[in-house]
Amino acid sequence: MRAGRRFRAGLLKWCLGIFMAIVLALAAILITPTGATLASIRSTSPMLSAQRGTRGANTTKGANAGKAGTRAAGPCVDKSKRYNDCGNGTVTDSVTGVIWLKQWNCLPSANFEDAKKAVAGLKNGDCMLTDGSSPGDWRLPTQMEWEATMEKALDMGCSGPTLLNDAGNGCMSAGPSSFTSVEADYYWSSTTLEGQDRAYFGDIDHGHLLNGAFTTSLRVWPVRGGQR
Repeated sequence: MRAGRRFRAGLLKWCLGIFMAIVLALAAILITPTGATLASIRSTSPMLSAQRGTRGANTTKGANAGKAGTRAAGPCVDKSKRYNDCGNGTVTDSVTGVIWLKQWNCLPSANFEDAKKAVAGLKNGDCMLTDGSSPGDWRLPTQMEWEATMEKALDMGCSGPTLLNDAGNGCMSAGPSSFTSVEADYYWSSTTLEGQDRAYFGDIDHGHLLNGAFTTSLRVWPVRGGQR
């Protein structure tokens, strides 16, 4: 009887020892040591070391996505001016961060769906671009981007077109401007009306936003970057 009790007591002690060893091993794995640095944690954690993605100017969508040397050039910003000619076929709005195609009339007027396809296919080498952009980088401006582009010019009484000069302190018509002879016309936005086959467009002649049917043929002025 005594021998049996001693055996059971020894077995229980052995089991407890094994259990504590397992607990301590798990604790060592799961609990970060006090002296660990953020850099050392990131270096061993794929989730924390992954960089946040970028949009617009730095996106690498399309056929060339992921290939070295195909990332589109970012914005060129001189905060003392509203618009900056980047010298690669693009012009950056330093207020909104939107990168505009300098050759504003390169793409022909089109209906809404064709306009989206045309800008999505735009790439380095088209429309005098040397910015490294790939298909999928370019898009139509949003409704809010058109509003932000025309707002100050409208307040200043600019019209035909309701856009600012490069300095941002006068109308485009007074110059100087990185854009040459912009047509005061209707330009598609990417923003649609919910439940309708209609989308907003910028009336840069008068500085207003209107909307029209998808089948309407309007001008197409591509952008990339910005906040969307």
